[in-house]
Amino acid sequence: MAVIGYMRVSTHYQKFDSQQQALKDYGVDKIFKEYESGRKSFRNELNKALNSLKPGDTFVIFKLDRLARGTKQLLVLLERFNEQNINFVSIENNIDTSTPMGRFFFTIMGAFAEMEAELIRERVLAGLSAAKKKGVILGRPPLVNQVNEALELYHNTKMSTEAISKRCGISTSTIYHHLRKDGIYRTKKVTYSEKGDKMLVSSGEKK
Repeated sequence: MAVIGYMRVSTHYQKFDSQQQALKDYGVDKIFKEYESGRKSFRNELNKALNSLKPGDTFVIFKLDRLARGTKQLLVLLERFNEQNINFVSIENNIDTSTPMGRFFFTIMGAFAEMEAELIRERVLAGLSAAKKKGVILGRPPLVNQVNEALELYHNTKMSTEAISKRCGISTSTIYHHLRKDGIYRTKKVTYSEKGDKMLVSSGEKK
């Protein structure tokens, strides 16, 4: 069973000294070094370290902020370790999930994350309820202005339906839908080219 260490600094100007010494003192078999912001969820060296882990291995860091900047990100990683039967150790925070206290920490972290998600949900629902009471229309705003402009252009210009669609930012099917509501339907009328050939052209006709 391997003991894998991971350490991170944000820039190349920072040093690994304290992290590296602590990991060596712990007795890690291999250390992955990373120069990257902790806010990034995707980090090359962290991914390499995680992918090298096997059931029964131990993943060691110096402090929690070297692994994740937020509760949610940390919890996702801890859940992954738990599912894969990997022990997790944070030296400075005195966390070791192979011990009863370490497993207790994992449980508390999960409870806090769940509570945070529930509080966010309650705030969202409360905000929506308050908005409805104030008469605020929720959801996607209706395309009233675009439709009115499209119908105006359809009746008073020679623009094609496709051109009107692009100009007004609505689909041709939406335009035809509202035309039908006004009793106007697409029909085919016959016109003739300069050579006398028949040509079918779409037009709108009231019925």
